[in-house]
Amino acid sequence: PTTLTCCGKTFCRRCLRQWIHASVHAAGVPRCPGGCAAKLPFRLPARSHALRDAVEQLLPAALARRQREAAEDDEEEAGSDVCFGGLRAWQEVAANRDIIFGTKLGVRQGTPGILLGNYHDGSHVTVKFDEREDGSELCVNVLPEALMAPLPGGFRLGQRVVAMFDLMLFGELGVRLGTAGSIVGRLNEDRLMVLFDSRVDSGTTCVQGPVSVGCREVAALRPLVGGFAVAQRVQAALDLVVGDKVVVRAGTRGCVLGEFSDTRLTVVFDAMVDGGLPGCFNVLPLEIWPWCEPPAALPAGTTVEASADLVSATGVVVRAGVRGAVLGGVESPSQLLVRFHEDLLATDAPLFGRVLMVDTNVVRKVDVEGDAPSDS
Repeated sequence: PTTLTCCGKTFCRRCLRQWIHASVHAAGVPRCPGGCAAKLPFRLPARSHALRDAVEQLLPAALARRQREAAEDDEEEAGSDVCFGGLRAWQEVAANRDIIFGTKLGVRQGTPGILLGNYHDGSHVTVKFDEREDGSELCVNVLPEALMAPLPGGFRLGQRVVAMFDLMLFGELGVRLGTAGSIVGRLNEDRLMVLFDSRVDSGTTCVQGPVSVGCREVAALRPLVGGFAVAQRVQAALDLVVGDKVVVRAGTRGCVLGEFSDTRLTVVFDAMVDGGLPGCFNVLPLEIWPWCEPPAALPAGTTVEASADLVSATGVVVRAGVRGAVLGGVESPSQLLVRFHEDLLATDAPLFGRVLMVDTNVVRKVDVEGDAPSDS
């Protein structure tokens, strides 16, 4: 038994599939046979085990009779689900090439779908693809050789992906974390063939060829939460605290490894406050900033002072003349991450405390030895 989510009514799974198949050829889009007129999903919900168990307990005789009838139907319909090209009805498939409708692209290479059965012309099969380039929800009749088994991990042919780890090839580093590439095929049930944009291995044949990777060693190339990217260099925007202990100082550089959740990123920082080995932390996007090299005249560690009062929406945050240290560049050479040392107005202190992102034109370099601003 299969219960539909649209109306809550339950039907025989085989009957639902027969209804879908008949509706596709008669009306184009199958709708709920229960009368609610909602569109039926081609991938039906899971079987209702609770209802099946209840039937076994309450109506064992009727169930046994129905099972005998189903077995007889299976004998009569033996082989009816075998389709052209050795495919089977209701199996998951994917387009192994672009499918053209006339002169326009109809289905993009790699698009997954579900095969419904043979078309009546004796050579094509009917497939409901998840997407059509023209936006239509109708099924497509294609030759079997235009189909292939879906790629593992839900990936698609031609999809852009990114390496989630440093990948070793022939005993040496071959692909660095964060390197992008394109999926060009599958190796087996859990491995993909990816052509990466760059490789760093040497002394091997076919250096520019595709690489076999596990489906968990790559991820779809897309912006992460907060607009960050895998392998992007970042820096702590504030002191990171675990319990009551600071474990990572503001300005400490790190590398984004990936998303931990819908709201947090996993970052490995280069150094810990206690001098320990680099550690991973799951941080909010507002707890890190992109990192870039600061201007050559203001390298990290340079002592600077505010050349004017730094203000926020509520008032003065840092008074003119307050000194601080450059921690790094932020996104562009015209911005700096600075930790100011003293005289921060607590009443107007921002969320990040004494660490602020400022433009280079609001601070000036200080000659510490001479205790006077440098002309540079």
